[in-house]
Amino acid sequence: MSDTPRDQQPDDSGTEPVTGPPGGAPTAADGPARGGATGRVGGRAGTGPAGATRAGGSRAAGSPAGGIGGWWRSLWGGGGSTRRPPGRDPREGALRWSSEPGPAGGAGPENDPALRRRRRWFVAGIAAAAALVVIALCAGTVAVVEFVGDFRGRTDEARDDRRARDGDCLALEERLNRLLPPGVTTTPQARAVAVRDENAAVRIYVAQVPDVGDQDGWRQLLDARTAYAEALDRQAKSRTPAFFVAPRTADGRAVTDQLVRWSPAPCAGPIRRLAAPDL
Repeated sequence: MSDTPRDQQPDDSGTEPVTGPPGGAPTAADGPARGGATGRVGGRAGTGPAGATRAGGSRAAGSPAGGIGGWWRSLWGGGGSTRRPPGRDPREGALRWSSEPGPAGGAGPENDPALRRRRRWFVAGIAAAAALVVIALCAGTVAVVEFVGDFRGRTDEARDDRRARDGDCLALEERLNRLLPPGVTTTPQARAVAVRDENAAVRIYVAQVPDVGDQDGWRQLLDARTAYAEALDRQAKSRTPAFFVAPRTADGRAVTDQLVRWSPAPCAGPIRRLAAPDL
């Protein structure tokens, strides 16, 4: 055992008193540590609440909130952000953006009545426009089909009428060919009889002509032929020569030329024959 008192033994705890220059000035050993801490604090100060405000402002300014894209996102709930504002994470000591949705029942886009109303009106407008387009297409198709059907019907009717009139003209020519032409007769009485026979054959055709104007032209021709037959009768009695006077329209054109233009092509031959009863 040592006779040295226990209170005077040196301290073996390994700690030494902190010494430094008078006035508590930091030593060179303490400078880097404290300077590093100060540097870290200064670095965080740039990203503190004011820095977060500046970061949030730059992020909001860079977001596409205008134009057609902004309108579309506002219509379908993309205009408002559901992220929480930036805040300091107490565990990490740094800024972070929280992408977690807000609390249930909050004022999110899916719970906005005005947004749901806009969506319903948008969908209803598209449905109404599509219905109008379908109705217009159906109505146009029906109108085209009816027009084509009517056109074909009118074309068929006109073709049938033309065939019928052509047949009537051929029948007239056949009846005239059975008769003796007035030009081959030798006496005025015989020629008058031949003219009246042809007029009887023509009256059958005139009764079948559907157009009133054509009927008037044919009647004028028949009246002129009848007057010529009466003149032939007078010639046989009084020796007064008889002449055929072809009828004319109000403007001076020959009625026979008008009948040739208006009548079917097979009637051109009979009309020219009837227009010259003295040959």
